[in-house]
Amino acid sequence: MGTKKHNKNIVEQFSKQATGYTSITSHGDSLEKLISITSASKNDETLDIACGSGIVSCEFAKHTNHVTGIDMTQGMLDEAKKLQTKINLKNLTWQIGDVESLPYGDNSFSIVVSRFGFHHFLNPLKVLSEMKRVCKPNGIVMVVDVSLPDSKIKKYNKMEKNRDCSHVAALSLTEFSSLFEKAGFKEINSDFYSMKIELYEQLKASFPSDPIALEKMIIADIGINDLGVSVTEVKGEFFLYYPIQIFSARK
Repeated sequence: MGTKKHNKNIVEQFSKQATGYTSITSHGDSLEKLISITSASKNDETLDIACGSGIVSCEFAKHTNHVTGIDMTQGMLDEAKKLQTKINLKNLTWQIGDVESLPYGDNSFSIVVSRFGFHHFLNPLKVLSEMKRVCKPNGIVMVVDVSLPDSKIKKYNKMEKNRDCSHVAALSLTEFSSLFEKAGFKEINSDFYSMKIELYEQLKASFPSDPIALEKMIIADIGINDLGVSVTEVKGEFFLYYPIQIFSARK
């Protein structure tokens, strides 16, 4: 798929998903971990790429001098502005833009972060290289996303492409390490948390191409874990535990 068509697909998907995405409570999990890892302070200028509905941007705005959030979907930025207003934050700027060619000068931000965006990128190395370019010397670049062992990736991607047709591919742990090395980072740190989402909460906020097949695929994985999300049934409810990896490196 070409870049133009893919970007159109992303905008269409996330224009539909905008409100539902924000409503998933677990999307607010472990934000304090990101703040701690980056040692965010009022001395920092932060960039959040593919910022979506602004959950990460607004959290960093509580701790840093200013946050710029960039995304290509206006509907998501509208949700971000609503969140900003709700918690009464002033130190944020929102911008429509393409993360493969960031509209900022070299060495502009001390923290550059992206959460849950990399599995949508056709060229993740180009995006990571752009994140590094706009990061100040000794600043921190952080990528947060689902990442699994190589053995789980194929089936996980099949599930996610059904659930969200703008999904390109989750990167394995090996692929993420290689990506940071190719971008020229010398020392890569990693951390982890598990994001718990109830199956029907997830489906309600999604627009699967085949919802029945997706539901069956997930439920059939209980006790097997070929999908890598540790599907569990508790009192008739089904829960997915997405393995979220936090990769960070100093420029």
